[in-house]
Amino acid sequence: MVAFETRQTAPDSFEANCRESILRSLQMVEPNWRWVTASTSSGDCALTYRSQRFAAASLIRVEHSVPLMATVRRDEARISVFFVREGGIEVSDRFARRVLSIPAGHIAAISETAGKRLVIQSKSSWLGFQIPEPALRKRFEDLTNRPYVSGFSLAPISACRTDVQGFYDILCQAATDLASASPEVKPKLAAAYQNLALVKLLVQLPNSLAEVVDQGSSLDAPSQLKAAEAFMRNNLLNPVKIEDLADFVGCSPRALQRMFRTYRGASPISVLSSYRLSAAHSEITAGRTRSISDLAKSLQFSNPGRFSVLYKDAYGISPSNALRFTRQPDEEPTD
Repeated sequence: MVAFETRQTAPDSFEANCRESILRSLQMVEPNWRWVTASTSSGDCALTYRSQRFAAASLIRVEHSVPLMATVRRDEARISVFFVREGGIEVSDRFARRVLSIPAGHIAAISETAGKRLVIQSKSSWLGFQIPEPALRKRFEDLTNRPYVSGFSLAPISACRTDVQGFYDILCQAATDLASASPEVKPKLAAAYQNLALVKLLVQLPNSLAEVVDQGSSLDAPSQLKAAEAFMRNNLLNPVKIEDLADFVGCSPRALQRMFRTYRGASPISVLSSYRLSAAHSEITAGRTRSISDLAKSLQFSNPGRFSVLYKDAYGISPSNALRFTRQPDEEPTD
């Protein structure tokens, strides 16, 4: 009987049973990773890869007998949450000079930055929930009514926890339901499951953004910091410097910088920029502006080109394209 080498089981899903076909297939479905594998002493060589698309996110389930290594080719605004069921994953970051180990029975999240490296043990079974960071950012801002000013991280924790198990069950149920959904129902079902999964991820699991939200609502947060944020929100259309904020709240610029670094994980000007980007996003998605350049200038972005770059980094789409989606076919936005 001739070995099948690679067999496609569904769109973006496959089974492979030789080293060359494993690498070729992985490179097709995950092109931003440079994949390497090695033969095992037993000669066993097999990998099963199943993928299920959500609205913007995707869920992958992988089982393999061979060890895998992968290196990120270029920065990509995507967060991957890994559930390791068997085996183990080690993540190294040559720039941060640290190693993250995710053993069997644990969950953790990583961002895709150039040079980051995965080493996955042979005989591993794992599930990955891949989320474009703009989608995570939008869900965070919708939930908290605050700008997304620091990145998402989730350190390794046991999958036996009730909150983690609930998140895992939602993803598995979503994969089952979406696989059998009709083409008419599938897009709405995918969007609903994605929103539910992101809410559980942000609200129930002990991630870095949950801590920021807790600090933001805590009575321990300095009143001067809260006053500075209120001043920012009331002056989105006016020029604001760090000295203006410090004078308003009655402290030195350096003390204000320290407060924001401690409680918000970012500088005051970064937080102000995030507030302004969030305001721009609201204006654009509501269709309340016709000119991106005018909107950028009104929110104190002196360079419309730079504003477009920041907006796209934050929301995954250029402001002109975002506005175009809110307009009627005969109404074109102006840059």
